[in-house]
Amino acid sequence: MNTTHLINPGPRAITPGQADDAVMQLEQDFVEIAREELGMHEVPAQELASALVRGMRKRYGGMRLGGRGHIYVPAPSKSERDEAIRQAYNGTNGPEVRKAHGISRTTLFRIVSKSGAARIGVCGTADPSPVSPHEVGPEKS
Repeated sequence: MNTTHLINPGPRAITPGQADDAVMQLEQDFVEIAREELGMHEVPAQELASALVRGMRKRYGGMRLGGRGHIYVPAPSKSERDEAIRQAYNGTNGPEVRKAHGISRTTLFRIVSKSGAARIGVCGTADPSPVSPHEVGPEKS
């Protein structure tokens, strides 16, 4: 069994690379536990481990767990969160998206403006300047 863990990495902030390493180590630990304790095969054990780590990062991200803070759970990736926000935002559902992700109005607009795809109050239509059929007459077949 691999006994190398991120134990008490100290009070300083960790780098993104260290967070990635911690996530990989946590997933690998969960895979080993699922295989040893539950007798699971590699693929379902990996799927379970990935789901557990995602859930832990959402709930406990950035925290140290345990009586003495022995296990550090990296915070969720901001890029993953930002992509989920961009996918959910349609230009008119800002309050719902902000509530679901626990972000401010300013943060929402900063995130969606980075993609260049979302515009406030504008629906995602193929034609940026719709023209009424009354202005151009009936369509000809």
